[in-house]
Amino acid sequence: MSQVEWRWPVHLEPKNLTMDKKLCIVVCPTGALITRKQNPYQPYTPEEVAKEVIEAYKEGAYMAHLHIRNEKGLPNYTPEAMKKTLDIIFEKCPDIIAAPSISAAPKDPSQGLYEVETIKPWVEKLLEYGSKYMESTVVTPISYVSQRATVLGAPIFVRRATESNLKAEVEYLQSRGVKPEFMAHNFEAIENIKEWLIKLGVLKEPYFITLSQGMHHSAPTGPDPWGILYLITMKQMLPENTIVGVSIGGRNWLPITTLAIMLGAVFIRVGKEDTMWLYPHKDSIMKTNAEAVKKIVTIAKELGRDIATPDEARKMLGIK
Repeated sequence: MSQVEWRWPVHLEPKNLTMDKKLCIVVCPTGALITRKQNPYQPYTPEEVAKEVIEAYKEGAYMAHLHIRNEKGLPNYTPEAMKKTLDIIFEKCPDIIAAPSISAAPKDPSQGLYEVETIKPWVEKLLEYGSKYMESTVVTPISYVSQRATVLGAPIFVRRATESNLKAEVEYLQSRGVKPEFMAHNFEAIENIKEWLIKLGVLKEPYFITLSQGMHHSAPTGPDPWGILYLITMKQMLPENTIVGVSIGGRNWLPITTLAIMLGAVFIRVGKEDTMWLYPHKDSIMKTNAEAVKKIVTIAKELGRDIATPDEARKMLGIK
């Protein structure tokens, strides 16, 4: 064998295009579950949440998944509170993609789940302010039994997806120009999307599916290496024409999120909704969402992946 033949596999192999796409960072600043008893730096009010989002935007997070709370940390379900938060954000970040959580829609406290008719008034009110107030929102396609939970002694509700409810909800959101982001907490969620929405022709391409671990009844992130293998397996189950997102909570969020970047995921969600720790092996508490965003942006750029602009992210998702 000549020297040239021996060197060929090392020096002349084709490019590996797995990571040949820009990365979109989504910040989730507060959620509804982690309180200041756990993380004293947790934002609650519209002003506090907006400040966190603006600082995260400066570091490269151009999409925001939003919940709002009151001064005591309880969920604030009013569209007026969401508008107040977004108005502060838009003043500094006019092109950010707003993704308010429809789990903030008002619910009957006597019930443990809500249907599309319950979320419609909340969504319609936000869209009255303008389409920029809700360009996307998270939909949870899991059929686990709805259960009551409490935050600071007040009830909150975990939603349940049935085939009829999920189909109606997706049809409604798409008709109003809101891009559904499916939070896939486990294998079942992916199968529900395929069987209930894609096969029936309900869901429009591209499909926006975020693989979720470490939070809200989702797949585990450990022990190593099983959390890593779970993510890889879920990714392999995704249908064609899927925009892949990854949202990892808990202590092990940083290593698995880094893996997701290497696996070619396009949307990476980080923030204090899903974790309060910076590292899996240390007790360093996340003080700001911006520091988590900065870490992911730095890692992505070192791996050769640039950060997408808000308009580039919109184009990927098919948002006008």
